Amino acid sequence: MAGRPVDAARSLTAALDEIDRAAGSAPSRDRLELRCKTLITLALTEFMLSGVEPALARLVEAEALVDDLGDEALRARLDYQRANIHGRVGDLASAWDGLEGAVRRLDAFTESEQCSVHLSRGMLAFELLRPQEALESFAEAARLAHDLGGAPQEFMARHNEGYAAYLLGDIPRSLAGMARAEELESDVFTGPARLDRAQVLLEAGLVKEAVEALHGGLEALEGEGHDQMRAEFELALARAHRLLGHLDLAASAAASARETYSRIGATAWAAKAMLVGLLVDLDRQRRTRRGRERDGGQCAEGTHPAADLVRQVVGVGDATVALAAAATADELTDTATELGDSELADSARVVAAQALLLAGDPGGANTRLLSLERVSTGSLSDELDAAVVTAMTLVATGDLAPARRILVRASRRLAAGQEGSASLDLRTARAVHGARLSELDLDLAVPRGSASVLEALERWRSATDRLPSLGRPDDEQLAQLTEQLRAVRGHLRGEGDPAQVRELHDHASRLERQIRDRDWALSRSGGASRAVPVRVREAREHLGRVDRDLVWFFRHRGRIGAVGVVGGRATMRDLMPADRAAELAQRIRVDLRAAATHHLGPLAGAVWSSLRASATELDDGLLRPWRTGRGLVVVTCPELSALPWALLPSMAGRPFTVALSLTSFTRRASVRDEASRPASVHVSVGPSVPRASSEARTIVSTWGERARLAEPSRRAELVGALARPGVVHVAAHGTHQVESPLFSSLVLHDGPVFAHELQPTGVGADHVVLSACEVGLTTPRPGHESLGLALSLLSLGARSVVAAVSPVPDDVAATTMTRHHELLASGLPSDEALARAVAETDDVAAAFLNLGGQHHP
Repeated sequence: MAGRPVDAARSLTAALDEIDRAAGSAPSRDRLELRCKTLITLALTEFMLSGVEPALARLVEAEALVDDLGDEALRARLDYQRANIHGRVGDLASAWDGLEGAVRRLDAFTESEQCSVHLSRGMLAFELLRPQEALESFAEAARLAHDLGGAPQEFMARHNEGYAAYLLGDIPRSLAGMARAEELESDVFTGPARLDRAQVLLEAGLVKEAVEALHGGLEALEGEGHDQMRAEFELALARAHRLLGHLDLAASAAASARETYSRIGATAWAAKAMLVGLLVDLDRQRRTRRGRERDGGQCAEGTHPAADLVRQVVGVGDATVALAAAATADELTDTATELGDSELADSARVVAAQALLLAGDPGGANTRLLSLERVSTGSLSDELDAAVVTAMTLVATGDLAPARRILVRASRRLAAGQEGSASLDLRTARAVHGARLSELDLDLAVPRGSASVLEALERWRSATDRLPSLGRPDDEQLAQLTEQLRAVRGHLRGEGDPAQVRELHDHASRLERQIRDRDWALSRSGGASRAVPVRVREAREHLGRVDRDLVWFFRHRGRIGAVGVVGGRATMRDLMPADRAAELAQRIRVDLRAAATHHLGPLAGAVWSSLRASATELDDGLLRPWRTGRGLVVVTCPELSALPWALLPSMAGRPFTVALSLTSFTRRASVRDEASRPASVHVSVGPSVPRASSEARTIVSTWGERARLAEPSRRAELVGALARPGVVHVAAHGTHQVESPLFSSLVLHDGPVFAHELQPTGVGADHVVLSACEVGLTTPRPGHESLGLALSLLSLGARSVVAAVSPVPDDVAATTMTRHHELLASGLPSDEALARAVAETDDVAAAFLNLGGQHHP
């Protein structure tokens, strides 16, 4: 009756009545044993339906029978059920005592039951921070499940192995283990497994995906008897919504979870829900304070005296509200200590410290932090959250140097959490957990000047700008799913019936979810690769050698600021309101998209007038203050992403590269060993691009014997060419998938090539030119990371990529790109070749950007 506690309770109660009626005045030992077993089983259903007190009352009845019978086997079962119930309400110490009693009498259980005992002991051991005992229990559970051949037991064992990996901080291994469990056909209640997977997605930084999984899990909890499980889903939803900044939704979910936990007597879980609610309240305090100061922050050199710095970093909230929150958190610390839950106690102390900081009591906050037991939960997000509060407390007490050291260590911890993953999805997503730390680091850097700001920006960008592990084996399941998606996408292109289109879109979405699941599961395969480290000082010297200046834009206190390296000298400037910059950038993108249609008629003048006015205002605000005429390396912020920079007046005809960071630009300029470098040029074309063939033949003619045209073009050939050094040109339609950027694609003659398909082999090409459509677009993710086809190529190893951030007419694209190759073949670096090619053709060619680094032919 798994998952149907109402039916179970009805049947068990009826069984008790029947036992009592049949027993008479002198019940036999067999009937007493049967009554005891029924009570033990009924206790769990009572808990699920009515809470902990009725459940424990049933166990008291059962214990009296055990004492009378002197039956150690029944005592083992009683201990196990008591442990089960205590564990569900968060009384971990009592739960552990019960489980240890069951383990001492394992012979009382069948092999199948022994597997369950070991699974429960493993999970509780992790909760109590006993990893070695947990691993031993899971190993034994897995062995028993395999020997028994029972699908439900094996599902639980495999899934819990995955969950164990999550608790140890190994996200790829965790997702892989859970994926293996899901491959088993097993008729088990999947509510707990769905919740576990959502928790792992949340820790991985895949917050939107976690929300989707949690809503799906809630919908599956039909009927009565799932109060505890629903509350756990709601608590996880509260945490997810808080990460996304959806504070009203977070508060509602936390309050609902807390009410349910309190009603069923799950004290520790109610405390966890209350803590999330307190954090939401504190977030609202900060948000209100930031709104008041939105236009007050400046990021020019020499601003922010010490008192202002503390106020801006720590904030000042409503003292009454903040002190009340601190008092509540202190009460929860006492509750957690009584329950023996040191992890919960530490979480409550951190919340109390945050509240006291907002109340203007840094000394009290410091006292709470000094009381931390420093429990290692294996959770990167928990670790980084504690680092934020500790650093803020140090700032409030004037200890800026130790605060900065904590931030440096935290950035290294975030970087270490990215290593060994072959999934770009996982790597970019996990940056969300470092967002608050990077903002705090910038707050501390701005008053110290341009050099400190440059170091701070580099520190957090470098934490995620690292090469993923490569060389994972081909996976048949992933290949089959991708082929199915290719076929569905093909049908979509030729389908005109709206109903069929909707059905095909739904099918494609389901396949994309399955592919992402498989990608995450495989992401631990292969050896870890690391980017060659480059120091900021070395990168600044490199700018001088290639005759380029740098402008790195960032958002700070509602303003767009930037740190520039112009003529070798670093300077920081406060430039313009961030909201206005974002508005102008969006207007330019919209107007350029309209202008590219070439069918504007009388509207053309108005569109171009609007576009040029926005470009001039943005140019005046962002670039002219630097007074530099040299080529530029531009590092953007989310407000300025996918901007056609060549349309800004001071950028006309000027070489520039949109880089991921200063050191990233330098690293991509490293010269390969010429003796081992094939001087190859590969050209692929796609169907339905009118000028693709003539464009491709012109490019092959430009490069001569070094070039090869693949027509018709196949996916395998392109993937292979991208894996090798050289130049790769693709004249094919492409799509940028906003919701699932790793499914952005280029369409060749045998179907689309998806960004995720390039992960196993990586990209070794020096220069990749994507001449059609808008595959230079990116989708921003929480944590200031982005994904898209062009960025995927760079993240997988390409040195430079040319791609458009807006549609470009086929004739303009062909003219611009053939000219780009002519100039490139003549010896010009890629940024200069593109700048000249764009300046010599139509204005809409400004959509093309040179991304990543310079390619020197």
